Amino acid sequence: MTDQHPTPASSTSGPPRRGELVTVDGRPVLRFERRYRQPIERVWRAVTDPDELRRWFPSEVIGDRTPGAPLRFDDQSHREAAIEAGEPTRADGPEFTGRVVAVDPPNVFSFTWGAELLRFELTPDGDGTLMVFTQVLSHPSVAARNGAGWHVCLAELDALLDGGVAEDAVGAEADGFAVYDEYVAAVGPPAGVPSPDGSMTWERGTHVEPDRVRAVVSADLDRWGAGDHADEPLHWEVTGGDGATLIRLTHDGIGTDAARAATWHALLLQLDMYLAAGELMPADPAEFVPMYRHVLGD
Repeated sequence: MTDQHPTPASSTSGPPRRGELVTVDGRPVLRFERRYRQPIERVWRAVTDPDELRRWFPSEVIGDRTPGAPLRFDDQSHREAAIEAGEPTRADGPEFTGRVVAVDPPNVFSFTWGAELLRFELTPDGDGTLMVFTQVLSHPSVAARNGAGWHVCLAELDALLDGGVAEDAVGAEADGFAVYDEYVAAVGPPAGVPSPDGSMTWERGTHVEPDRVRAVVSADLDRWGAGDHADEPLHWEVTGGDGATLIRLTHDGIGTDAARAATWHALLLQLDMYLAAGELMPADPAEFVPMYRHVLGD
């Protein structure tokens, strides 16, 4: 992957600390930039040392820090803490694994995390350090959820290194739901694509295995809020696996109904969060009606 000339996939006038969704080599990438007062050696420890990582990263990163070494991501303690605090967390499922891609102390640490690629790039910045953190995404539709998660995690890294959260941080850092809402507004999943026959198709990505997704969209509709819509003309296609599952939903009855399209946009947000966290997190369809009026030419 190269970092030259990323093309913004969405723009926002919000605070600069919010992650950006950019396109690099044709792939969707979340990009975060931080400047720390600490020297580069201190920041390097914070992003590579296991004891330091567990203080802010969403899981323990277990494995050698050598290129090609396998990694395990044990998030059990983090999940238990989130459940106790009433915060969203990953649903039950297989433990994530990965592999070290690059280690160049004290400048570059890169590794895969499931189907996605993480990269920390550090450079001296006066007496401090500039950190650019990127995540190559398996699908652009996961940007809002992943972006909000990293935003909150990086707030913990900010506190670890600089003793507090910068004033220009997005929303209340402790409120993951508020941060998520802001990322949905900034880099949210793309709108469905209408067809001349009145149907509309949405594509969504998830790390959940295809068999689990198929069960959820066929038998567990009530759990993610779609139970009242089960008799609508829906066609689900679920493909992939190994942490990169693609969901395609075609609804044959959208026509020019922006409200119905917005309802399914919201339901797919709820499906994504249910698959990821195992709980229903309601989304308001009214927020998406203007977007679908534009999409449908109303």
